Amino acid sequence: MRSDKLNDAIGEIRDDFIIDSEVSGKNRAWVKWAAMAACLCLVVAGAFGISKQPEAVQTPQPVGEYKVYTPSFVPPELRPGVQPDMIGCLVYNGAVYTQSIAFEGDNAAAEAMIGEYVGEAKGNLDEWTDKEVWKENFASTYDGSVYTVKGYDKSFRLCIWQKWYDGTQSLQLLDNYDGIGLNTGKDLFEDRLHIRNNVAQIKYLTHYDWNYESHIDHYKQFDKLTDEQFESFIDELCGSEFVFIDYETMPDFYETPTQGHLYLEMKDGTTVELRLIDGGYVGCQQLGWYFVKMPGEPFDAVLSACQ
Repeated sequence: MRSDKLNDAIGEIRDDFIIDSEVSGKNRAWVKWAAMAACLCLVVAGAFGISKQPEAVQTPQPVGEYKVYTPSFVPPELRPGVQPDMIGCLVYNGAVYTQSIAFEGDNAAAEAMIGEYVGEAKGNLDEWTDKEVWKENFASTYDGSVYTVKGYDKSFRLCIWQKWYDGTQSLQLLDNYDGIGLNTGKDLFEDRLHIRNNVAQIKYLTHYDWNYESHIDHYKQFDKLTDEQFESFIDELCGSEFVFIDYETMPDFYETPTQGHLYLEMKDGTTVELRLIDGGYVGCQQLGWYFVKMPGEPFDAVLSACQ
């Protein structure tokens, strides 16, 4: 069971440091999601519950350039009483790229996405790595060759084509959310993730299924809206401003009863996960407390279709 309410029983550890401990695909060494700002999850030994609430931190920002800045990566200090666990990450040109949602395409689709070779991942990062090592180009939790991804700017997305001991291969995507500036949804969803006119299929999870049940067999086809209604939603999403949700003033934000989880399967085999929270908030799972604020009929129609 994945209930946010279990946080209350966890004691001294802040909610935002407890993350999903599910493993995904063949990369069973790493947990699937983590607080984007940290790249380390701090899990209480013996705790059986987890939460998907990320760290509520905003990076100071220059005035007048962007509405919000995501947190810049700072290697966290290990603390007594917690057990660290890593997620996949790679340092490239001073930014920390973290593992993206699992690539669902087959090997042929994966090979078609691989672009130019950029270097070799060192596989030298773990839970106790010295902070200075995090400054090294291609420091990573992975071994393997690093490539650009066709159709995406390398300042946002890279990939590693991994070969496993059993002879199989898989494509690991890594995205840069390290101190990036955002004004409107267009800056992320269109300019970086390219969701406009690129969606092949849409699935969703109810908030109950996402929070309490295994995802297997609980995905539902998103077929309650017309193409025109969904395009109106995308238009509003790209045109609306990003906001930072202040934990101090909105501590129960993630406990909002009406939520939906939308999975946009792209034509290239990638997936974009959107979290919709009543009140007009749309977020990308990796962005934590940064949401596009877009109240109105297009949002209400999509949120209602996710129930």
